[in-house]
Amino acid sequence: MAYKRPVLFVLISLLMIFSFGSCEKDNAEQTENMPEIKTDVNVVVNPSFEEWEGFMPVGWELRQFSGDGDKMVMFGKSSTHYKSGRHSYYIRGIFNTDKWMVLCQRFPIKPGYDVFFSAEMKTDDVEKAKGQDADCNIYIIFYDKNGNRVNSRHSTDASTMRRIGTSKWAKNKNMMNVPDKARSIEIGLINRMSGYAYFDDIELVFQPEQHWEKKETRFVDFKWLSEKEFPQGDIDRFVKLADEITKDFGIKKLDKKVEYYFYPSEDRFLKLLRRKRYKQLPRWGIKEFHSIESYEDHDMIHMILYDLGTPPMGLAKGVVFHYREKIYGWDLHNCAKQDLINKRLPVLYKTISKKEFIHTDVSVTVPSWGSFVNYMIEKYGMDKIVRLFKETDGVDSFGDFNIHFKEIYGEEFPVIDQQWRMFLLRYECDAAADTLI
Repeated sequence: MAYKRPVLFVLISLLMIFSFGSCEKDNAEQTENMPEIKTDVNVVVNPSFEEWEGFMPVGWELRQFSGDGDKMVMFGKSSTHYKSGRHSYYIRGIFNTDKWMVLCQRFPIKPGYDVFFSAEMKTDDVEKAKGQDADCNIYIIFYDKNGNRVNSRHSTDASTMRRIGTSKWAKNKNMMNVPDKARSIEIGLINRMSGYAYFDDIELVFQPEQHWEKKETRFVDFKWLSEKEFPQGDIDRFVKLADEITKDFGIKKLDKKVEYYFYPSEDRFLKLLRRKRYKQLPRWGIKEFHSIESYEDHDMIHMILYDLGTPPMGLAKGVVFHYREKIYGWDLHNCAKQDLINKRLPVLYKTISKKEFIHTDVSVTVPSWGSFVNYMIEKYGMDKIVRLFKETDGVDSFGDFNIHFKEIYGEEFPVIDQQWRMFLLRYECDAAADTLI
């Protein structure tokens, strides 16, 4: 009996090594037998929809994405609206559409690459009807060796910015790393709302993945390339800021940590992200922030709060500027007071709707909301602002916002708005109003 356990242990160990070696061999063979991955070229077949076989553009496949009803989304060739060539592809939903199709292509892929995808898009009266999903963009989905979704938590793995309303031709783009188990990728065109969406010049480009250095923290992972290290002092500042925000809002853990990508130069940024002009890049759906600056707090604060939803833009910006005031030593009350005296201060209830908000002078509207949020925190405490932030997720009208506001604060929004304005008139400060950048 004394010798049986070692012999059995050796046999089991040999079996495990053999099995592990076989799995490694299988995975290696699956990768080696894949077609060559072409890089830095657009792999989409017929990207501008100039070639057709009957009612279908050459190289594309139509498949059902969601819904099991009888009223299928409409789609086809447009010879009236196009960005290049003579045609584009349109997808149109109506108020009672209940079967949604997408136009797509699939390609082999493997880990070790970044995926860049884009499309020219135009919309005509695209609106979200009751029961519809706010998808009007292009997307990518990754599949494993068995053809199953690599990540099924969301309807897609990544997508471009959603389009809505009526808009002119504009390029939407995004990028993502290839997941470890991915063996194929689908790029697709989707519109799950009412109205016309037109697509042209579809692009899918594979690039060799960059090797990023990484510093993990509780809420943010900081990444940089070997040419230029992320300054430790700025990492420490972000950690302190993230700790303060999450403590105020009772956040113990983010659904997905924020990733901050720091680029060594503008040239590297433009090349790797395939952009013509520099502008810091927040990728909200996957919580990535890309910049050549090592400390950019505005979008990062938004991203830390992203899991809590999307309250009205004024409230969201007001909360962000509450924290930015502490960072930069601004005096938002004094800024708002000067705007009030000079009759520039906006009527806040008229800026609850996103559509109305973006048509105001945001250089005035944003610090005004920052001052209002500070006033509410100073008078009623942080807990009520946190509750208002969470409970107004998705709210885009004054009427709905006011219902939540009155339930939390016991007064109608315009009443407290007037109290805030009276406070500003009495507010005293020795310094001139700060200029906010």
